[in-house]
Amino acid sequence: MPLTAGPAGAAVKLRILDGRPIVSGVYLNRHGPYQFLLDTGTTLNHLDPWLAKSIGLKPTFRTPLLSATGVISVNGAEGIEVTLGPVRADGQTFLLGGLDTIQRSLQDVQGVLGQAFLSRFDYLLDLRSRRIEFGTRELAAGATRASFESIAGRPAVSTSLGSMVLDSGTVSVTLFGIRAPIITHEMFTMTGRARVGKVSGELVIGGRRFWHGEAVAIPRPAETGAAGLMPVSLFKAVYVSNSESYVLLD
Repeated sequence: MPLTAGPAGAAVKLRILDGRPIVSGVYLNRHGPYQFLLDTGTTLNHLDPWLAKSIGLKPTFRTPLLSATGVISVNGAEGIEVTLGPVRADGQTFLLGGLDTIQRSLQDVQGVLGQAFLSRFDYLLDLRSRRIEFGTRELAAGATRASFESIAGRPAVSTSLGSMVLDSGTVSVTLFGIRAPIITHEMFTMTGRARVGKVSGELVIGGRRFWHGEAVAIPRPAETGAAGLMPVSLFKAVYVSNSESYVLLD
């Protein structure tokens, strides 16, 4: 899909729940408004199948859904128009499922806008001011600039822990392919669960330390290509330039 420039000054208010950004003004084919999670760590969009049925969306394909903990098969629908505040993206694909785990903690969320939508724009996620701004932006002096590569359609930044996916849908730093000394709990995702533990780590990007503490360690992740996930909530603000493949981190 071609990149779509957001209007200058185009902003939408966010709610931040457990470090994750929620928007309340999503319209699908002019139906809405609905509450969605903005998830930079998810490749496709997701929609509650009951809501899809209520607005006349019918499955047009079935596909595997992959996450760190496994693979499931879900229905999907294509050719959907999404409007969020002042921006719009047509021809969007939604998976009709994969929300069970998200809705356990975010009960009012009816869907997820992933990279299928977000990658169409340059945008600023301002967690301090609780808003997303579309279009070209700048952060204050001192913000760290880093190029990103696309891994399964998601932005991944080179860090001291390896290539980490920028993920606004997770709450913990997560490392793949590392076994913790002690298994402490189960981790649930869109596709299943895994027994995990914690290991100590430090996240440095461009010579600047953004985090140190305990990371969730998944010894045998179902997905490959990235060293792990870093939550957007580690930062005060994140600007993503999809047009030039870099991020600004503050």
